[in-house]
Amino acid sequence: MNWEHAIRHHWPYKLVAFFIVFLLWLDLASSERQSQEVVTRLVIDVQDSAWVLLEAPDAVATTFQGRNRDLLALIGDDPEVRIGVREVSGPVMRLALEPEQVVYDRDLGVRATLVVPTSIELQFERLAERRVPVVADLVTVPAMGFTVMRPLLVEPDSVTIRGGSSRIEPIHQVATRRVSLEDLQHAVMRDVPLELPTGARGVEIDPPSVLVTVPVDSLVVRQVRLPIQVSGAAAGRVRVQPDSVDVVVRGAAAAVRRQLDSISWVSVQVDEVPSGPQLAPIAVELTSGGFVSASARPEQVTVRPEGS
Repeated sequence: MNWEHAIRHHWPYKLVAFFIVFLLWLDLASSERQSQEVVTRLVIDVQDSAWVLLEAPDAVATTFQGRNRDLLALIGDDPEVRIGVREVSGPVMRLALEPEQVVYDRDLGVRATLVVPTSIELQFERLAERRVPVVADLVTVPAMGFTVMRPLLVEPDSVTIRGGSSRIEPIHQVATRRVSLEDLQHAVMRDVPLELPTGARGVEIDPPSVLVTVPVDSLVVRQVRLPIQVSGAAAGRVRVQPDSVDVVVRGAAAAVRRQLDSISWVSVQVDEVPSGPQLAPIAVELTSGGFVSASARPEQVTVRPEGS
């Protein structure tokens, strides 16, 4: 028998016949009823506001029976078991699982027959809350000739955290998400989300974000002539030369203005009358807080006994 001739003779019809037989086989196989275990997501709805769910399984296994094609479609349908807990009876509760609790597409023609495990253990803890401060985790880089004034302004500067008492007890502060701001030439305001420490699962923050203001000011240098005031036990028995000096104030513009408005002299401390001329350092008292420095020129003056 010439097999090559037999295969090639009317080969298109033979190919179509083979394809039809294959489709019939697929239909027969897909119509066969089987059992299939499907991973099923577990959804716990705790309706008792006095308690917080700490531990619970994420998923269970459900056995479904039905045709192969419907079982394949079910796997992509993401079935789930939903459990509502209206009232928590204590820190530990054990709940039974039934096939009737499985939520899936009922039009698929499959049926849930078994849930494994048949019961689950839920661990609860009493709801607690407290107020904690907020720390702004911002990386700020001012432009040339400018400075960022700290602390950054945070509104509100504290937030409420809620959750299981064991979860919130170690939390002493809440930080913002890290934000980088560069080339700053003026004040910037950002609404920044808050982030919980690692391991603080199930803890809520109220509000979930804060408004952070980054104060930015220009750097300036100002000079003013101020008289010298002698202090100390020998103040009335000595004289200084010169009796005034130039004071150079450097820093943020607003802080420099406040400093110049608040000082009217510099001081020299003299506790004993010297036997002859000697040098004493000049002190410039800063009154406007940070972001400013001041120095006298010269830094020392000559102190002499009165009348010499």
